Amino acid sequence: MKNTKLVGKDLILAGALTALMFAIYMVISIAMSFAGPATNVFYPPAVSVVNGIVMMLLLAKVPKRGALSIAGIIQGLLSFLVGAFWTVGTGLIVGALLSDFLIIGKDEISTKKMIAAYSVFSGIFTFGAIAPMNLLREAFMELTLRNGISQEYVDGLIKMTQWPMLTIIIIAGFAGGLIGGLLGLKILKKHFVKAGLVQA
Repeated sequence: MKNTKLVGKDLILAGALTALMFAIYMVISIAMSFAGPATNVFYPPAVSVVNGIVMMLLLAKVPKRGALSIAGIIQGLLSFLVGAFWTVGTGLIVGALLSDFLIIGKDEISTKKMIAAYSVFSGIFTFGAIAPMNLLREAFMELTLRNGISQEYVDGLIKMTQWPMLTIIIIAGFAGGLIGGLLGLKILKKHFVKAGLVQA
């Protein structure tokens, strides 16, 4: 199936499913933050696994270049609005644009491209969400403390993101996207068959 331009119904569907993805993102991130720093740093991979199902549904219904970009940009802007550290939104937006235009591209769309693009998107999102705890430590500490997070909790986050743990978390982000994409493909196979992207 060749890429075509996005139309109005595509934008509406993308917006609705993106809202669902952001709601899932918020629920998982809040739940894992309450559990403590050790689980908090792994919230992006967990989000990527669950949201992989929704993202694959979006790409099955709108198998066009631009759908992933819209989802990432909207989620990125919403993360800015809820007060997340600036690199979280930046990671979502940059990851979506790079994955959409460099991996999905202008040629024929395939499920392999979709899953690869989502995996890269998830990895970049994870980097943007977690790496600043180590690489931009002072700015991260300043924001989190200003938001009412305790010094002890912030220290726990920074301790959890030292090398090589930071590398493991980022790799887990790519893996979470891969697992989420494959899981979404399996669960939503009939939608991909209907779209002509896979055989029954």
